[in-house]
Amino acid sequence: MADAVFPTQATAQTRYISLFGTRTRFVIMVLILLCLTSIWSNILAFNFAVICMDDDDSEVETSLNGTRKTHFTSTQNSLAMSIVAIAALLGNFPIVQLVGMVGIRTVFAGLGILSAVSTLLIPLSIRMGFYYFLAVRFLQGIAFAANFPVIGSFCAKWSYFKQNGLFVSSLVAYVQLSPAITMPASGALCSAFKWPSIFYAHGAVSLLLFVTYALFYRNSPQKHPFVGNVELKKISIGKIATVDKRALKKVPYGPILRTPAIWAVWVAAIGNFTCVNMMFLFSPVYLSKVLGFPVHSTGITAAIPPFLQFMSKLFCGAVSDRLTCLPEIIKFRIFNSIAFIGSGAFLTVLAFMGDEHKDYNMIVLGCAAAMLGATTGGFFKAGPVLSKQYSHFVTGNISLGITITMLIVPFFVNALTHNNTQEEWKWVFLITASVMFICNIFFFIFVKGEACEWTSDSFHRASSVADLERNSVRNPTISTVSRNVEDVPEKL
Repeated sequence: MADAVFPTQATAQTRYISLFGTRTRFVIMVLILLCLTSIWSNILAFNFAVICMDDDDSEVETSLNGTRKTHFTSTQNSLAMSIVAIAALLGNFPIVQLVGMVGIRTVFAGLGILSAVSTLLIPLSIRMGFYYFLAVRFLQGIAFAANFPVIGSFCAKWSYFKQNGLFVSSLVAYVQLSPAITMPASGALCSAFKWPSIFYAHGAVSLLLFVTYALFYRNSPQKHPFVGNVELKKISIGKIATVDKRALKKVPYGPILRTPAIWAVWVAAIGNFTCVNMMFLFSPVYLSKVLGFPVHSTGITAAIPPFLQFMSKLFCGAVSDRLTCLPEIIKFRIFNSIAFIGSGAFLTVLAFMGDEHKDYNMIVLGCAAAMLGATTGGFFKAGPVLSKQYSHFVTGNISLGITITMLIVPFFVNALTHNNTQEEWKWVFLITASVMFICNIFFFIFVKGEACEWTSDSFHRASSVADLERNSVRNPTISTVSRNVEDVPEKL
C-alpha cells in the first residue's frame, strides 16, 4: 500500500518504462515532428494570411481610382519571406554550435517558444508598421534555424540503425506536413474569423507543443526515465562508444568540408528546396491567381500536394530501410534520381499545360510533389549515414539549402510572374526542373554509401595522439602519455 502511494525510485521507473514499453523513441519522434511542423507552420501562415487580408473588405482600403489596395506589395511579400531566410542563415552556425555544446533540449525549447511568441505578435506588428513586422519575421527565422540541427542530433542519438531511414523520413516530412495542416486550417480560420486568428491559433498551439517538449525530452536515451534497458541496448547498436564527450564536441570541420560526398548532400538540398519553396510558398498564389480557385477552397486545394509528398516521404523512408539486398550507395542514387528527375518531369509537363482545365493542373502538380518524397531514401538519409555522430552539423547544414532557396526563390518567382499567367509560370516550372536535374547529377557522382573516415574510432584516436604530441612540445610532462595512448585497448 505504501509503495503505491509513495513508490520507491525503482518502482516509479518501472511504471515509467511500462507506459510506452520499448517504444519511447517513437513517442519522442512524433513530439519532435509536431514541434518542427509548428515552427515551419508559423512561417507559412503568412502566405495564406496575405490572401485572407486581400479578401477582407473591412481591412482593405480603396484607392482614388476605385481599385482595391492590398496590405503588402509584391516587393514587400518577397522581403517578408526573404527576411526569414536571412535570419536563419545568420543563426545557422551559432545554433549548430549550441546544439553540439548543450544538446537540443534547451536550445530547441527556447527557440520554439521564441517562434510561438513572435507569431502571436504578428497581427500587432502589422498594424504598427511594415518594419515592425519584418523584425518579428526575423525572430521567426532565427527559431527556424534550429530545425535541421535538431533532426540530425536526435537521429544520431535516438534512432536504431535499422530504422534510421524511417526516423529521418518522418522528421524531414515536417516540410510537407506543415502546409498540409496550415493551408486548410488557415482557410477555415479565415472564413470563420479574420486573418489575425490565423496567427493567434498557430502561436498558441506552438507554445503548448514546446512546453510539452521541454518537460518530456532528454538529450540522450540514457537519461530518459521512460527508456528501459531493452530499448537502450537496441538504440546503442552501432553507436560510437570509445570517444568521450569532449572529443564528440570537437567537430572535425576541416575533414568534413574536404569530403565531396558531404557536399553532394548539401548540393542536393539546394535542388530539393528550390522545388519545395516554389511549391509551398507560392502554391496558394498559383491556385488562386492563375487557376482561379476561390479563397475558401484554396486552403484545402493547396494542402493536397504537400500531403501527397508527406505520405510519399514516409513510404520511401520505410522502403529504403527494408531494401537490404542493395548497397546504400545504390539506394541513395536510385531514390534521389526518382525524386529529382520524376518531379522535374512532371513540372516540365505542367509548364506546357494551359489553365483551361485546372483539375488536370492540380493532378500534375500533386504528382510532382509526390515524386519529391523519394528524397528520404536519397540525400536526406545519406546525411546521417555519412556523418553519424556529427549529423547535427552535416544534417544541420541541410537547412542552408532551405534558407538559401527561400532567399532566392521569392525574387525569381515574383520577377517572372508580374501578371500571374500560366505562360509566366511556365518559366518558373522549367527553371526549377533544370536546377533539380543539375543538382541530382552532382549528387549521383559524388555520394558515398558508408560512414566517412572521420566518424571512426581510429580517426579520433589518431587525432587525440596528434593533440597530445602537439601539447607535449609545450609541456614535456605529458609526452609519456602521448606515447602510450596507442596502446590503450579498443574496449576502453
